Amino acid sequence: MRIRGWLTGLIVFLLAPSLVFASLWFHNKFDKVNSIDNSLAGLHLIEALGPLLQEKALTGKISSTPDHLRERLEELGGSERSADLVLSLDTLLEERSIPLALRQAQILASKISQITRLSSASSFETAKLPQLITDTLPTVVIQSAIMANNAKNISTWGEINVWDKMVIPVQGGQYKIAADGASRDTMEYFHDLTGAQAELLKKQAGVFRKTNVAFQNAGSKMLSSTITAEKGGDVMTRPVVNMQPALVNATFALWQSTVDYLLMDLQRQRSETLFAVSLAGLVGGLVIVAAFAIAIALSRALADKTQQEFESLGFHDPLTGLPNRRALLNTIRNLPPAEPGLRTGAILIDLREFKKVNDRFGDHNGDSLLRQVAEQLNQHAEPDDFLCRTGGTEFLLFRPRLKKAAQFEQLAFTLLQEISTDRIIGNNRSAIEANAGIFISSPGDQISDHILTDAALALRAAKQKGPRKFGRFTPAMRTAFEESDQIAKELQNALKGGNIVAWFQPQVNIHTGEVVGAEALARWIDDDTIRYPGAFLPAAMEAGYMEDIEDAVRSHALNFAASLSGKTRSAMHLGLNVTASLLTSTKAVDVLHKQVIDLGLKPAHINLEILEAVMIDEVTATPIRQNIARLSELGFFIELDDFGTGHSSISSLRDLNVDRVKIDRSFISGVDTDPALQKFTSALINLAKSLDISVLAEGVETAGERDWLKRHGCDVIQGFLISQAVPDAELATMILKQNFKPKVPALEGYGPLRGQA
Repeated sequence: MRIRGWLTGLIVFLLAPSLVFASLWFHNKFDKVNSIDNSLAGLHLIEALGPLLQEKALTGKISSTPDHLRERLEELGGSERSADLVLSLDTLLEERSIPLALRQAQILASKISQITRLSSASSFETAKLPQLITDTLPTVVIQSAIMANNAKNISTWGEINVWDKMVIPVQGGQYKIAADGASRDTMEYFHDLTGAQAELLKKQAGVFRKTNVAFQNAGSKMLSSTITAEKGGDVMTRPVVNMQPALVNATFALWQSTVDYLLMDLQRQRSETLFAVSLAGLVGGLVIVAAFAIAIALSRALADKTQQEFESLGFHDPLTGLPNRRALLNTIRNLPPAEPGLRTGAILIDLREFKKVNDRFGDHNGDSLLRQVAEQLNQHAEPDDFLCRTGGTEFLLFRPRLKKAAQFEQLAFTLLQEISTDRIIGNNRSAIEANAGIFISSPGDQISDHILTDAALALRAAKQKGPRKFGRFTPAMRTAFEESDQIAKELQNALKGGNIVAWFQPQVNIHTGEVVGAEALARWIDDDTIRYPGAFLPAAMEAGYMEDIEDAVRSHALNFAASLSGKTRSAMHLGLNVTASLLTSTKAVDVLHKQVIDLGLKPAHINLEILEAVMIDEVTATPIRQNIARLSELGFFIELDDFGTGHSSISSLRDLNVDRVKIDRSFISGVDTDPALQKFTSALINLAKSLDISVLAEGVETAGERDWLKRHGCDVIQGFLISQAVPDAELATMILKQNFKPKVPALEGYGPLRGQA
């Protein structure tokens, strides 16, 4: 930007800048009206899809489509995307499979929402409703359709095998996740709504939740009968089939009420914006006259000062065209004295895990997305704001004259929602997640460079909350950072001094009470103080010490296993938690194997605990699965951790050579007294046992839980009922004592081992 030339033009054409500013303001407001109109058009299109989805879900076909729906989609998509939108509509109309047709309709609604920027146009109060109508509620209908379809199919089959039976509990679990999530979201989203139709919306949500409970009860009956059924006709499918239409109707009643509420909100915003434009038009002439008079007196001084300032700013970011960090620092250092009653604010935004975008789609697409984000942020910046790219994937919006802190926080929320929408890259759909740190000064405070540090600390706190979260700086954040930094320094010395060690939680045979293995867990021994992972792992992750900690724990555990080799009555399985960083590296796999062999250990006695979550990301899943297969070929004992909580349970069992599954604590807590939980837990156990896979239950804390697991086929348990994690010497004592005991089944009600050590 040629600042001196622009200011010279201001001197010559004194009125022109005032007209330009007025024009830009009106243009911005009319752009907002146009944006709302565009979102309203998209919402009406989505609303037109609702009856089609409902009819398809209930009857399997669609008798007729609204007039001009196809033409409206072609107009919305333009030359580049109209074919894609029309194809999704045709698939909805012609696809015989109800779930596949409904899935296409859901994709079509999401595309319309993205094109028309529905989430961006929504107010702070209704920002979460677009996600509800385009994803959450349609997913409930899709999952219920799959359940009903499976119920109809299985009732016609003859003999059913274990894979046939597996379909029912797995699909039931997927429906439960979707429906319970919808119930939870509606309670959270609708709680603070205050619009005219808020009570109707809450009432419809209540009807949906009651119908969901009834449908889940019908699903429980089908699940119970599936476990013992030998033929398809033995399965109680009729309650699910009969109840599904009521669930569909209740879901779409809630869906339509949500659409109506969002329409009302957008129309209200449009009216308020038009009123603001009309009011501004009345006073615009007075503003221009005032600007004319002030320009004569101030233009020369402003030219000299502005030219000098911008010449000293340095460089702009060549990728996005925004000012860089150096420009921001110069701006802050040259701010005039703070005005009483006014604050200064900054929003620091960082894109999460952006490297995956570059790895998957290429650097050129990553650069394009950064430019898109810069453009989105620029659309929300006010004339006095300073927007810059501070480096990498970080952007900062600086507002030197902030009047209302609450509105500034709402702006951060809006920016995160808009940035985190799905985007189409080529033929792929991808989402960018972001976090924001907010700094707001006290009224009248003069600021300095510290604003960047404080905003970064707020961003750090927001990242710990998860994607799409923002945090506002407080002095406590600086204290927490200093404490974390101190912990990191102490942790570095602890690693050098060998104070990061492995403690072991015993795993016992549920039938004999004999210790058959142990899970290695990290502990920090600081003189006589024991530090548990929660006290130092967050600081270790920030400081980049996680691999060092994993190496220390693994080395300690393997040396302990070597010391026990040949001294126990039966072979032990020592459990090591394996992270994604090891599983994505073939070299790391070779190093682990060599380490085990050099200690004289057999890989079969080393139990590698693998979280299903490390295989969810499609970019890294393939090399991870390949390395797991290789570890199995090398003889390691493979255990799938947190079984039942991930999305890849079935495929993991089929594709990987799993020796044992570890059932998550959430399926164990209170299982002896919760009939509904018993159905899911027994289904998980039966699934594993039918595939000749051993079962370990973690987090067992009561004798009742242990006894129920024993009756229903569990092989090994661990938890506080047996023992907390203990030092290697204490565990060795427990194990070696078994060498001198008769090898007979333990009595019913064996107690915790901790007292034996």
